[in-house]
Amino acid sequence: MTTTSTDVLAGHTPLPGTEDWEPAPRLRAGMLADAVAMSRRDGLAPGVLDLAMRHGAGHPAGPFAVIGDLPAARRELLAGAGDVATTDGDATPDDGDAWAGPVGVLGTGLMASGIVEVIARSGRAVTVLGRSADSLDGLRARIRKSTDRAVAKGRLDPDGAAAIHDRIRTTVDDTDLAGAEVVVEAVAEELAVKQALVARLDAALPAAVPLATNTSSYRVADVCAPVVSGRPTLALHFFNPAPAMKLLEIALPAGADRALAGTAAAWGRDLGKVVVEAADRRGFIVNRLLIPYLNDAARAVAAGADPAAVDTLMTAEAGHPMGPLALIDLIGLDVTAAALASMAEAEADPRLVPAGPLTDLIGRGRLGRKSGAGFHEYA
Repeated sequence: MTTTSTDVLAGHTPLPGTEDWEPAPRLRAGMLADAVAMSRRDGLAPGVLDLAMRHGAGHPAGPFAVIGDLPAARRELLAGAGDVATTDGDATPDDGDAWAGPVGVLGTGLMASGIVEVIARSGRAVTVLGRSADSLDGLRARIRKSTDRAVAKGRLDPDGAAAIHDRIRTTVDDTDLAGAEVVVEAVAEELAVKQALVARLDAALPAAVPLATNTSSYRVADVCAPVVSGRPTLALHFFNPAPAMKLLEIALPAGADRALAGTAAAWGRDLGKVVVEAADRRGFIVNRLLIPYLNDAARAVAAGADPAAVDTLMTAEAGHPMGPLALIDLIGLDVTAAALASMAEAEADPRLVPAGPLTDLIGRGRLGRKSGAGFHEYA
């Protein structure tokens, strides 16, 4: 077997036919093959996938750029005889007329707080619907902490921070979202919870108001199945932390008016985001490529690999900003396993079955950084 100085994967091979590859290319081979399959299945240009993975996962090069640099035999294994050329940003949505008015956001957690801050920073008014005054106070406190940090670092002046907070209104009354130009659902990633709240909003909002979901694990068609008013629905998937992460994935359900993608793209770019359009499939682009790759790394641990060595391999040799096991710890082992399970409901792929070490650690209460331990130990 051809390897680098040490084969830290202990013979683990996520993709058949790559047994003689060096460890770092071998570990990401499954992700590269997934990118080729996604591009062909969903009609997504290679450059869109490269753009998404650079801005959504922080990878220094997207999957097609990586494939293009491989020897011919390896390109053939991953992509067959197909073209693997990449044009950055190719086939991203054309801009329409952006939503310029007030925005409604449903949710008060970490993700919702980031989305609210991003929208308020763009100059738009935001009305946030929460379960209680306490949860809404928590959202305001998180946003204040974020803007205070930006002021301390010189990235925002005090007047600008004050203006951001002045644009944010909070409420526990569904009807207070009726004046919004678009409403974004950003509650917990539990399908039944999302669907119940979507049904409530569909009854409370004028039928012309588009309803967007920030889901990362489900289709728009899944989350918005309770909509009976005929209102426009879509995904506006921000990445955490929303004020810092540049990517916004948008997705339309089957049969949606294509003009909605242009409006959403223009709005996202007004917020300062890099926008890509994904097919309405679970995981969209980034999570569908990233999460199984993280699971491949967890399966390497099952085969005997050392977690620290795996993470060092992928940061040092692939240039990833964080090793895959450290990233699982950051996301949460339970959240990663749930994302895999959601994707597995829609696709029969053995790489989507949560790796043994993942489920074992969850069973021991080691959920990652939030619990103080996962694949690694934290203070």
